[in-house]
Amino acid sequence: MRRSLLFLPLTILFLLACQISEEERISQVLNRREEALRKKDLSLYLSCISKAYHDKDENFDRLQNRIRGYFETFDRIEYAGQGRSIRIEEDTARVIQEFHLEIEKGGKNDRYTGKEALFFKKEGREWKITGGL
Repeated sequence: MRRSLLFLPLTILFLLACQISEEERISQVLNRREEALRKKDLSLYLSCISKAYHDKDENFDRLQNRIRGYFETFDRIEYAGQGRSIRIEEDTARVIQEFHLEIEKGGKNDRYTGKEALFFKKEGREWKITGGL
């Protein structure tokens, strides 16, 4: 009996330690987005985006068309985000990060560096980008 009483708290501690934080879940979405850009994989990219996406005058369908155009236009896309600041408030989040983007078309390379602000919403158990792209 004593052994089972000790086992239960240890099991609970182990399960809590194994859970992924909300910040890590958001970072996983951003990492998946980076991979999608590098691989020019539209379905992987869109898996990071909310169907309710809206930024300025762009909705999900327009974003999809824009990204598809990039993937068809550029021979190579390299993108890396770093120095992330993630701020979560209930089921919404804001990420500010620096980025480095390099694109290649016809042997010509262009490089861009800057900061971006991305907005997230938790949909069920998943975080999705809702604006800022």
